[in-house]
Amino acid sequence: MKSCLTPTEQYLGVTGLIMRLEYEQGQFTDVLDQIKNACFGTGAVVLHRRDIIDRNPPFHVLRDPSIGKHFDTELMALLTTAIYRVFTAIIDKKEHARRYTVWRFHPYHYCLTVLLERYVQWLENTDNVGDVLAESRGKKENMQLERAYQYLYRNGTDHVPATLFQKRLSTKEIKLRPKAANIAGLQMVDLIANPSCRGLICERTGVPMTALFGRQVLAILKRNKYLKSPVSGKIEGWGTKWLP
Repeated sequence: MKSCLTPTEQYLGVTGLIMRLEYEQGQFTDVLDQIKNACFGTGAVVLHRRDIIDRNPPFHVLRDPSIGKHFDTELMALLTTAIYRVFTAIIDKKEHARRYTVWRFHPYHYCLTVLLERYVQWLENTDNVGDVLAESRGKKENMQLERAYQYLYRNGTDHVPATLFQKRLSTKEIKLRPKAANIAGLQMVDLIANPSCRGLICERTGVPMTALFGRQVLAILKRNKYLKSPVSGKIEGWGTKWLP
């Protein structure tokens, strides 16, 4: 919250992705590895959006027009055809600080709460049980995240009772894995999180979204990847949420 007055730090977005575990560990990982092997000669490369855009090693090979075009085409095809659902929550930290002079929810954990509320409700509606896996961010941040998750599991929220969290989440512990673990699902989130968040911010502020990659990803998400109301097909409030 201390950085909320800095323009580049005013907004925080957190994106979650739902994917069946057996699919993520099987077919999805296989297809992603095929793309990596074709472009980089190994499936051990861990995809990171910023490094891909900047063509930092090992993504410097994408400067070759033919390899770059092949990678972009195959990646967009995967984002389009893969089986998953997405939700993104964004908090305007500046507005949050202005509106709530006393109550101050940790921004990251506030977004996490909103995402997990929607996740367990989706699990309930589809009669599923699920895990929660997040990318490791550092010892202190991990401990805070673990405590926030455990609190939700034990106490629920004003909108979702603890009994539903306990019924639909398979464990009271959140799973944390580093980027180096080369987990396909985490790499998928890394690729779509920024475009999803930027899209919401641009719509809210009226600023055009200029990045081609971001616009392409956002179009895919809006078409059939965001969670939507089963009645109206509305995305806002289901697949996206603006806070506070």
